[in-house]
Amino acid sequence: MVEPLHPTAHQFGTDVERIEMPFREFLKSLKEKEGPHHYLTTQYANEEDAETMFPAPTDSLRDDFPEVPRIMGNLVLQQVNLWLGKSKDGSSSGLHHDFHDNLYCLLQGRKRFVLFPPKEVHNLYPYGTLDTLHPNGLISYADAPVRADGLSRRAACKARVRALEAKLDALGNSTQDGKGKARESKEMARQREKLMKEHDRALDALAQATLEDEGGRGVEDEVDDFDALMGGLEEQLEDEGFGEGEAGPSGLADGGSDEDDEGGDRGESEEEEDESEEESGEEEGPALGGGDEDEHSEPSSFSRIPTAHLHKHLSLPTTAVLPPSFDPAAFPHFAKAGQPLVVELSAGEMLYLPASWWHEVTSSSGPDASGDGVHMAFNYWFYPPDAPASFERPYADTLVWAHLRAQAAASAAEEWAGFAEDDGSAGKRKPDRAEGGQLPAKKLKMRR
Repeated sequence: MVEPLHPTAHQFGTDVERIEMPFREFLKSLKEKEGPHHYLTTQYANEEDAETMFPAPTDSLRDDFPEVPRIMGNLVLQQVNLWLGKSKDGSSSGLHHDFHDNLYCLLQGRKRFVLFPPKEVHNLYPYGTLDTLHPNGLISYADAPVRADGLSRRAACKARVRALEAKLDALGNSTQDGKGKARESKEMARQREKLMKEHDRALDALAQATLEDEGGRGVEDEVDDFDALMGGLEEQLEDEGFGEGEAGPSGLADGGSDEDDEGGDRGESEEEEDESEEESGEEEGPALGGGDEDEHSEPSSFSRIPTAHLHKHLSLPTTAVLPPSFDPAAFPHFAKAGQPLVVELSAGEMLYLPASWWHEVTSSSGPDASGDGVHMAFNYWFYPPDAPASFERPYADTLVWAHLRAQAAASAAEEWAGFAEDDGSAGKRKPDRAEGGQLPAKKLKMRR
């Protein structure tokens, strides 16, 4: 799927319908001298690709890049994306933010980033209605609220239930003697009772989260831009047996138990969420988004401010065009936004953007002797850390994330064993990718 340039705004990142095109035809189109040229953005490819961490064509390139670069430590991979286009004078992405930590790698061409911190959400007029600005900077919207670690409440509840069930299973296996007869000490009995109570509370929390979703927005109708970003994790939870139709983003508040074993796995995270909820919409400022009921198809995380107005305000060169009905009086608080950072990126350089940093990206093709120069980038998205004091354990909900990591490692090992068997490369490459913390993904075939 490729994105055409908006016919009047002259920018990408709009609600223009994507076009299905074989990859070879897209590459051929980039050789044409005259533009505008389409833009390959695997981020919003299609519903199926949204449910994998490796949307085509990145699934065919998995041996060509590290799936979790060492510099990213123990963060969990959410998705990778390839961005490919052609523009001599520069084309814009529109001002927006992502829901995950972003490591952006420029392979060819030039990129100019205009960057605002998450706190400017009150002055940048997103399409969505603000739900919470978390302490780690993650912005959550009313149509798809999430915790500070990027998980929906229901996704976290599902994972907690499975994690506790795994602990109960492990405890049961440890009480079996050589003859298969159960032997359980008083200490094990106490552990079992504690885990069962926690499991009951986790089930109650999951039921409550599901009811809130079904009573509020309706689970089956939750298909928006954020579903694309959450696809990898939600698919993993489905694979673990939680049933169809339960994988949409849901409520924000934590649904876990009050007392996790092993030193209180939730603890500080619950306190942080309580504090972050106090920041939800209480700050003085403009009404954000104008309501999710507005008739628009732009993602909640995109700004309503036209790119041409942003560039004019900052005295930056632009190819974007103002809408005919544009009125600067519609954005009175934009002038209150602090001076942004403007970053120029060249081929071979990387930029790290923490979750929800606002960015408008202008992409330009580099010089090429044949005249076929393109701009191309590759980026990683990681679930945002909400325990910044620990490099080894970047997520506060250690019970949930330890379980998801274990499931990821097991699934990745099984998946790569299948790859080796299919292509006869058994023994040539070990599934070290499982150790990096990414969640398993579906295997997609690239369209040629």
